[in-house]
Amino acid sequence: MKNPIHEKYLISPFFIVFPMYVSMVGVGILSFQHELIHDAGYNSWISILLVGISIHLILWMIYKILSSNQEAPDVTSINHTCFGKIAGNILNFAIVVYFYFGAFIEFRAYIEIIQVWLFPEMNILPISFILVLFIYYTVNGGFRSVTGLSFWGLVITLILIVPQVLSVLPYRHPLNLLPLLNHSITDIFISSKNMLFQFMGIEALLLFYPFIKTPAKSQKWAHLLVLFVTFLYLVTTISTFMYYSEGQLQHVLWPTLNMLMEIEVPILQRLEYFFISVWVIKIIANISLSLWVASRGMKNALQIRPRASLIVFLAGFLILEFFVNDRSSIRSITEFYSTVGLYFIYVYIPFMFVVTQIRKKVQAKLS
Repeated sequence: MKNPIHEKYLISPFFIVFPMYVSMVGVGILSFQHELIHDAGYNSWISILLVGISIHLILWMIYKILSSNQEAPDVTSINHTCFGKIAGNILNFAIVVYFYFGAFIEFRAYIEIIQVWLFPEMNILPISFILVLFIYYTVNGGFRSVTGLSFWGLVITLILIVPQVLSVLPYRHPLNLLPLLNHSITDIFISSKNMLFQFMGIEALLLFYPFIKTPAKSQKWAHLLVLFVTFLYLVTTISTFMYYSEGQLQHVLWPTLNMLMEIEVPILQRLEYFFISVWVIKIIANISLSLWVASRGMKNALQIRPRASLIVFLAGFLILEFFVNDRSSIRSITEFYSTVGLYFIYVYIPFMFVVTQIRKKVQAKLS
């Protein structure tokens, strides 16, 4: 069946790399090592491999779900087809809320970094308002605009993260990784739950799938991107483990930023300030993708114009910011969102995979 979306709004299959990358690599890459070691210590690098492998399987299921019915090219339509209008709309609204809070957590986490590292005494409202304007401009430009900014998000990572990893080479202590297996399988699986939060965002494909030209051709690029992201997290983690002892890392909240302090540039005394400032492009791309997905979901489920829902979403950011105003509240909402994401990725997606495959086989027999 012909794609109902006009070709000028579509992206090439290869370009799926950019929105998928920004959805899986966000502000968490600056601090995830600190959270990762709480359960499995320095064996937690194994959890990155486990989560990476599982994400490949989930990605394969997503493509199977979306390609199972050409008349229902995204998850909102599939929910309507499989569960009816009322139950489908309830599920679709839950998905919209899920992506909205994912975007807000990213937004609030970045604001916290600005507060701690750049402007400890400054009122955060002006900064938040400026970010909201940039986000509105990006999302209002459509999916191709979000994809274009996502490209620069990937470029910024390659420019900033790779030199940071190389800069600590002389200070690494490989013996920090020993002993290799001194935690139980249970500890490693618990650590994997913490690591899953970093990969959350891949499920955005469920809604932007129709905006890909010949979507089936994009699958190989999507899997290669997941492989690259897994490698990026693994290298960053092992580099951090060899730089800090386990005792030190328990007290370092943003290890990636702290390691940047080792890089000396003649014209920049504090390179981490430059890093945080430039990283805003990556963060805006990440938030814009989530809000575009949420706005798209509102249009499909409740027939609300994307621009109207976007304005409400961004106003909600500024309001929620006054309630989520310290690290403990940010941590609480992040943990809750991570738990919901665990069920969304490992329960809802496999369940939809089974439902759509059964439905496809039944329809084949009836025809």
